[in-house]
Amino acid sequence: MTPRTQHANPIVKCIVNTCNHYLPGDKCVAENIDILNEEVNHMSQNAEQTMCKTFAQKSGIANYLGTLDNKNWDGLVSAFKPGTQITPTVTCIVDTCKYWEQGDVCIAESIEVTGHDSRECQDTNCQTFAKRNE
Repeated sequence: MTPRTQHANPIVKCIVNTCNHYLPGDKCVAENIDILNEEVNHMSQNAEQTMCKTFAQKSGIANYLGTLDNKNWDGLVSAFKPGTQITPTVTCIVDTCKYWEQGDVCIAESIEVTGHDSRECQDTNCQTFAKRNE
């Protein structure tokens, strides 16, 4: 497999409508998203055992301001142009997934993060997770 610098960032479809990074049209305007195992020291065996650690619940201006350091400003500006895709970088430590590559790189062409009406990151999942053949 090729190093991260040669991979295009995956297209991220995010349906977590309660996240500060969510934009209508199922877009994510985070600069980087982190996909982790839901439980520390327990490697995920299915999508429900993954989570988007970047999730930050919409809950007022203070919470929103706290997420500004991880906004994809260029993506946010272009997000309202028809047909525009926003592609944050994806750091994934779920090495049981077939799309995981050394260096915590996600090599999927696109990923889908779910968790409609989530209140915390543990309520979200990376639906693209597919168990690596061992």
